[in-house]
Amino acid sequence: MSITEVGIYTVEDLYAYREQRDDMTIQLIEGELVVSPSPAVLHQVVSGELFAVLRTACPPHLRVLAAPLDVRAGERSILQPDLLVVPRELRSGGQVETPPVLAVEILSPSSRRTDLVAKPQVLARFGCPHYWVVDPDEPAVRVLRLEDGAYVPEQVAEGDEGLDVTEPFAVSLRPVDLTR
Repeated sequence: MSITEVGIYTVEDLYAYREQRDDMTIQLIEGELVVSPSPAVLHQVVSGELFAVLRTACPPHLRVLAAPLDVRAGERSILQPDLLVVPRELRSGGQVETPPVLAVEILSPSSRRTDLVAKPQVLARFGCPHYWVVDPDEPAVRVLRLEDGAYVPEQVAEGDEGLDVTEPFAVSLRPVDLTR
């Protein structure tokens, strides 16, 4: 299969294409192959810092996982959120097949539209109750909660503003601290 082929792809097509391209992040969103470059340094800095914050705050019945890890959100969607919170009993298998408790996306220039539009739509239909979007360039964290099948904004913190959430568990942070 070539990336120049146009069509609706399957999970098997995704796996076959990944065998050819290990230098890219490749996801399947509603039958469309979404290919993006590896994350930049700032993206990974924010990912590591937020992973540490979430892991410290995470209650014993949950665990924090980092990409790359597939979330199979249907027959035509396999996503790789930057960070996931899942039940602690999830310890095996090649992919997450139940909705995560929390999915976090860290924006990159190449992923902005996907992370702000396509992924939340798929994750909302899949039943993921909490979705966060982190902007590392203008440090900000947007907290969204699933309500009636769609995400609604719950909180936004920018720069050195404090963010205090209680669900899915208590977490406090300042977006600017994630970029240091």
